[in-house]
Amino acid sequence: MTRKILPALTLVASALAFAPAYAMQFDFGVYLDDKRIGHHTFTVTADDVGNRIVRSDASFDVRFLMVPVFRYRHTAEERWQDGCLQQIASQTTVNGKDSALRGSRAEDVFALQVTRGKEVRDVALPACVSTFAYWDIQTLQQHTQLLNSQTGSYEAVTFDQPSQGRLTINGGKFVIDLEYAASQWQGLSTLRDGRRLEYRLEPAEGPTSQAL
Repeated sequence: MTRKILPALTLVASALAFAPAYAMQFDFGVYLDDKRIGHHTFTVTADDVGNRIVRSDASFDVRFLMVPVFRYRHTAEERWQDGCLQQIASQTTVNGKDSALRGSRAEDVFALQVTRGKEVRDVALPACVSTFAYWDIQTLQQHTQLLNSQTGSYEAVTFDQPSQGRLTINGGKFVIDLEYAASQWQGLSTLRDGRRLEYRLEPAEGPTSQAL
């Protein structure tokens, strides 16, 4: 299974071959019970035939009485084609503990390698998979299971649209509420351990789209 994961040199070659036609950036402030704890930025670039590269960077710090109690760092790069994930590479650190994902589409499977500390496991998923692609509401709803880009878990989900501009993802153990305006992602909220976590679009940065 490990042999099916694309070598690093191939990733570099595909990056050089990618010719972006536009870029869109989403800069979110992250809030826990209305207190800002960090940021999460997503950049989506696409070429003329619909291939996409999605990069994200997150940094959260939670303090209690000025003492750090939770520290989270996450970076990821995803490559997409025709609504299917082609490659993923992510690195996450939670309170000093590291984990990583590496995966690529190969033949009739998506070959995923999950590293947590010293533990490494290989997972074979269906050929066409999707992460939690909040940035593309159409792609998101084409899938009945979504890949967690941090943990590697493949979650069964259902979708509901309670009102115009809103989409709810229900994963059984979690519910994520999303906001959109003209199909542009505007925000996110969910409950974690009874506390409300929100992504609020930073007005000064905003989602921007420009030709490159």
